Amino acid sequence: MKRAYAIIGAIASIAALVQANTDLVTLSTPGAAWIQEVDATVILPQLPNPVSGHNSLWSAIYTDNSKSFMQGVSAVGPGDTYCGAAGTTTWCNNAYTLTGTAPNWNIFHGTSVTAGPSTAVRTHYKLNPTTQLWDQNMYVNGKLVSTLSMSKGEHGDLFYISIECAAGTCAPHPTHSWQDVSIVLSQADMSFQHTGAWASGATGGVMSTPDGGKTWNFTTLHVPEQKAKQ
Repeated sequence: MKRAYAIIGAIASIAALVQANTDLVTLSTPGAAWIQEVDATVILPQLPNPVSGHNSLWSAIYTDNSKSFMQGVSAVGPGDTYCGAAGTTTWCNNAYTLTGTAPNWNIFHGTSVTAGPSTAVRTHYKLNPTTQLWDQNMYVNGKLVSTLSMSKGEHGDLFYISIECAAGTCAPHPTHSWQDVSIVLSQADMSFQHTGAWASGATGGVMSTPDGGKTWNFTTLHVPEQKAKQ
């Protein structure tokens, strides 16, 4: 039941922050296991046409019943806060974390960098066993560009891959893909596996485990063109 409340709370918190959001992949930890590491790479698509709102693509981890919301974000749109004018003509990318509750979020972010279509943007999240901080590292075409280390001792409850319209009137998010997605749990849990279709027409993303349910690897996830919706 705790996980169900976590999902409901997470959805409510996101809804309070954005105009529209579609979660393509949602995975919760149903038992004693929790998420301790995630790797996810988005291949950036063409820009929305037109760039009329603030479109974003992200992977994310929610921790401990919504204490922290850690994201690797790629966004484009008018009034971009992090890349300035450049963020209206190309994708703006950063490691990003929200804490607290809507509408009084605490916002933390690493260095923001721009990248164009077909760029591989990888975010690696790991609970550092030495510091007990979550290290978020974002790489653009293999180069480390944006980092955060925070959320000490927290455990991952939920994993997402999503599209979002944060502001304005957004055009559809273009077709894109997520590659080399993997999740490591604190202990093996075969019930973590998702079977069947993902949400909103996303295809692929078949999960498999090489070690009885502790590590989960995904085949490439393909996301069709679509508008974000609540």
